[in-house]
Amino acid sequence: MNRFKLILTFDSEEEAKIIYNAIYLEHISSQIRSRAEMKLERNVIKIHVESPDISILKASIYSYLRWISAAQNIYRKVRECHSIE
Repeated sequence: MNRFKLILTFDSEEEAKIIYNAIYLEHISSQIRSRAEMKLERNVIKIHVESPDISILKASIYSYLRWISAAQNIYRKVRECHSIE
């Protein structure tokens, strides 16, 4: 079994919770050819992915990174807009 653990530390608990909730549905629906566990602990998101196939593991990791990046970009834009007002 191939494994990968991703530990992401955010600036605040609020940001981590928002990112976690934003990618949660994608996380649930991605459990087809790989198995992943995702935990939120204060301002840290921990993701552990397992797959018998290394190419599936790689695709899963890239998916998580894309989802997190998109959610983080939206979070920052919203925060930016609110600080301007």
